[in-house]
Amino acid sequence: MSQISGQMEWLLETLEQDYSKAVPPEAAKIKLSQLVGKLGFFYEKVRNAVDYNEEHLIRRNSLNRFLKRQLFLLQEKDAAKISQALIFEFIRAKYLPNDSLPESAIDELGAIISKYLLILSKTPGAVLGDLDKINEWVVTLAACEIDEYFFSPEKDLAMANFMYSHLIDNLAFTKSEIEEKEKNLQIYIAVLKNLLKADPALLAYRMLKLYFPDWEKINEAKLLEFVRGIKEVKEKIDGRLHHPLAYQLSQTARPQAVFFRILRQIADENPAVAREVLSDPVKLESVIKEICNRNYKSIRNKLIGSIVRVIIYILLTKTILAFAIEFPYDKLFLNEVNWRALSINVIFHPVLMFIVAMTIKVPGEKNTKIIIDEIKKIISGDQRKVVFKPKKRMKRGSFGYIAFNVFYTIMFAISFGIVIFVLRLIHFNIVSGLLFVFFLTLVSFFGFRLRNLANQYLVIPRKDNFSNFLIDFFTLPIVRAGRFFSTNFSRINIFLFILDFIIETPFKFVVEASEKAVSFVKDKRDEISE
Repeated sequence: MSQISGQMEWLLETLEQDYSKAVPPEAAKIKLSQLVGKLGFFYEKVRNAVDYNEEHLIRRNSLNRFLKRQLFLLQEKDAAKISQALIFEFIRAKYLPNDSLPESAIDELGAIISKYLLILSKTPGAVLGDLDKINEWVVTLAACEIDEYFFSPEKDLAMANFMYSHLIDNLAFTKSEIEEKEKNLQIYIAVLKNLLKADPALLAYRMLKLYFPDWEKINEAKLLEFVRGIKEVKEKIDGRLHHPLAYQLSQTARPQAVFFRILRQIADENPAVAREVLSDPVKLESVIKEICNRNYKSIRNKLIGSIVRVIIYILLTKTILAFAIEFPYDKLFLNEVNWRALSINVIFHPVLMFIVAMTIKVPGEKNTKIIIDEIKKIISGDQRKVVFKPKKRMKRGSFGYIAFNVFYTIMFAISFGIVIFVLRLIHFNIVSGLLFVFFLTLVSFFGFRLRNLANQYLVIPRKDNFSNFLIDFFTLPIVRAGRFFSTNFSRINIFLFILDFIIETPFKFVVEASEKAVSFVKDKRDEISE
């Protein structure tokens, strides 16, 4: 039997606790019509198909969308009304359980929303030039706090603190002049990014709570003080999240997070015998192998689901664009429809996405062996040597900076030049060609993200060889362009505009009216039966 460390013991005790909100049996519950709820659930599925997002961000993105609609489009100022509408909408969308939440949750959530309404109403005119950005930032913070109100983050944060303390003891910085305080903060950010998959919004919220530890119960005086300096606070947090070492540290922390995620699974799945499993090397090895194999299988299933979602997204947007832009252009300006180009534009990219996805492989036994060895060291508290060697950033304007940017420009020109040359050979016009290239970049980027999904448990470094270099040389510019378009497409996505501002608001009113109608009919039926 091996002895587990004191930190490991603390983690187990923390994970054993129940952080769910207790609901008294006699408390009145929020119950909505299941018939009407199906409408809301169906709409949410369609909306998520048109706007592809990472699975773990879907719920919070829906929160963001709801808050923007209520606060900016409908100009709602009543926190209680917003709270009730949010809970009802999220029950219909099946993000929250029906007939389980107490009615008191409406008031508790209303108190959270009131805080952000105050921030939005008191933001000083001094930041007028940045008001839209500030308001959007405040809404993302509100979405994070509301999400954590419904779904406790305590166990996630305990795991993050455990990994953070381990890296503080075992991560060796070489040739770095970074201050100790900043170094520790960047390690914590890297842990949140990789262990909890925190996006910039959640990272900003976590940083905010470091600067304002009493944020959830902050009094009005301190809140107004925060509002007066809100621009400076945002800039301070943004500076931390975009620190020169942030990306490099994140790359170092990525494989390390795998060991801690699997440790969490061991504790969650075997709470009654977790200590026994962790203390017995033979049982531990068997359990880790079983979990890893299950994770690899789960990744394959998630890949299939993600592939289907991406293909639906591409088919929807691509087909509509092809017939809304390409077909009229051919008719009006060229007097004939290039059906071959139109067909290729509709069919090629979903097929390419499928082919790319089929080439993605999940980790194997060699990867599992490394995971077993490293987890054993973490459990016992043995010293592990994790070396972080910061790469020196080239100064803007230096010879090296200019030379490598010229090289990247050549890569870009060659990659897109080959694509354009092929499109000209098969007689694509400028519109059909632009659509083809645009969706080629998106498919390439989505394929890249799917590979990252498949590699989320990979701890073996990628091999540097000539074939990988050639692949990167031709695909990197296309993938980076896809990342740019994917990041910015939602701002100009006409389909999202139609859904959010033309369809969603009246649709939600119809759903709410239907809910009231069903409730009215039910009440009248109950009256007759008495």
